Amino acid sequence: MSIYMQIALITLFVIIQLLFIIPHHNNTFIITLKGISSAGLLVIISSYAFPGLLKASKNLNRSQDLNDNSKKPKESPFIDQRYSALLENIKNGILSINKSYVCGLYIIDPVSEVFNLKSSSEEMFKASVKLDNPLLSSVLNSSLPKTVKYKDVNPENWNELISYEKWKGSESAFCFPVKNGNNAIGALFVFVDHFSKISSQDIEVIKSFVEILNQGIFDIGKSESQHLKNKNLSLIHDLFKDFDPETDSDAFFKSVKNTCRSIFKYDKLTISFKSSENEELKVLLTDGFDEDMTDGFSFNPRNSIVGLSYIDNNIVNLADWKNEFPEMHRFDDTFESSEYFSAVLSSPLRASGKSIGSITLERIGKKPFTSIDTDMLKLLSENVSKILGWMDIHHQLNRSASRDGLTGLLNHKTFLNRFAKEIDRSSRFGEQLGLIFFDIDKFKSVNDTYGHLYGDYVLEEVSRIISKNVRSIDIVGRYGGEEFAVLLVNTDINACKPLAEKIVKKIAKKTYLKDGIAVNLTISAGMSGFPLHSDNIESLIAKADKAMYATKGNGGNGVTIAK
Repeated sequence: MSIYMQIALITLFVIIQLLFIIPHHNNTFIITLKGISSAGLLVIISSYAFPGLLKASKNLNRSQDLNDNSKKPKESPFIDQRYSALLENIKNGILSINKSYVCGLYIIDPVSEVFNLKSSSEEMFKASVKLDNPLLSSVLNSSLPKTVKYKDVNPENWNELISYEKWKGSESAFCFPVKNGNNAIGALFVFVDHFSKISSQDIEVIKSFVEILNQGIFDIGKSESQHLKNKNLSLIHDLFKDFDPETDSDAFFKSVKNTCRSIFKYDKLTISFKSSENEELKVLLTDGFDEDMTDGFSFNPRNSIVGLSYIDNNIVNLADWKNEFPEMHRFDDTFESSEYFSAVLSSPLRASGKSIGSITLERIGKKPFTSIDTDMLKLLSENVSKILGWMDIHHQLNRSASRDGLTGLLNHKTFLNRFAKEIDRSSRFGEQLGLIFFDIDKFKSVNDTYGHLYGDYVLEEVSRIISKNVRSIDIVGRYGGEEFAVLLVNTDINACKPLAEKIVKKIAKKTYLKDGIAVNLTISAGMSGFPLHSDNIESLIAKADKAMYATKGNGGNGVTIAK
């Protein structure tokens, strides 16, 4: 409506209002006119006084239409800053699996109706992508990761997502749905320049990362509706924020202890895990009352109220456990302090749904733990369990990437990395290092005569002999084929030689018996020392290798020191 038209209407409405002073103002016609004019004035004045009112109303209606449309994605929660470190760790974890992977995390913005980029490993991902992009939108309806190849999809769909100028047709990606509860709210997109680089193992590992992310997002959404628990939830979420997959497990559980101190009021905290040797639980960490079971001790969970949640694989909250379970003890019947404790709150720690330990809180007296305490401990134990699972996957991944698949020794690359670190450390502290190269004599004839399976058996046995005869601080690797390398830490060359000779003799003495085949072998060794022969890794390796071949030239089955 033009400004002139509005002025004209205001004038008209004002004149009509003046009809109030005219006699017979109770006339129906006049009353109707006054009502119309009043409404008109109100609308026009409102448009000036509240210019955003009508617009907001329209937006509200539009928002309601979106919510009523079941085909539209539901609104995702705001990704809290507390999880920025978690997102960073997930990104770094993916890159540690395969350096050629490029990842981007997209979360739905239902207002703008786009996928917004929340995190990425490179700048090649677009900041936002339309909801109807087939590469991402199809993931929302899938509960499983999807592998997509460039040659099978319209190139325009890729260009909407990635700024990539050299499409070759071999590019691929695998996509993982990101969820808040049961609602898909985004996708993790992992791009690779050739589909052959995608392995099923990588997909499973990254899938576990996404599960951690989903749990984090769900917890944030839950915290938004539980205002009374915000502080405690924040403390639990901080375990995710501060978590690093490289973190030592002891350091992590100290963080768990500090979290428990901040959330709960207890007299005794016990975190216990299933022992690897037997069915007992081993106390990993305690806090509070220190006159009974402490760190490092073991107990039978079947006789213990502290082990009850582990046995039942369910949370336990008892105000007076001695009254309900008179036949049980706290740890065992040797602790007189058992008489002091009555209230118990305990939750299992799980891996793949099975109990692997428990977190137990106890109070002196019969003051019960509340339902909020129960919810908080349950949430804490669930999150700790997830982090433990993530740590286990990370450690397994690191081990598989750093170890030789046959012998279990360090592989070539990892051995060299450790060698470089020891050179730096020894240089700082003025220490010496001894390098020994071993090579099985005439190993080719063993493979040619008896086959590679028997040859693998020989390699395993030789690696076992070498490993058993060095210290835990020494570094042993399979350098390649039938070659083995040993780095003796803080040891001069003269002390290295007796050890090398001992290993050579043990290998020659053993009879390698398998499937009716019995063979005796020998091995040749060459040695070099840091800094005696060189302060350079390549030079030390070359001199030890040359010395080893000098041993072979003399008939093998011996040790030669580099010149």
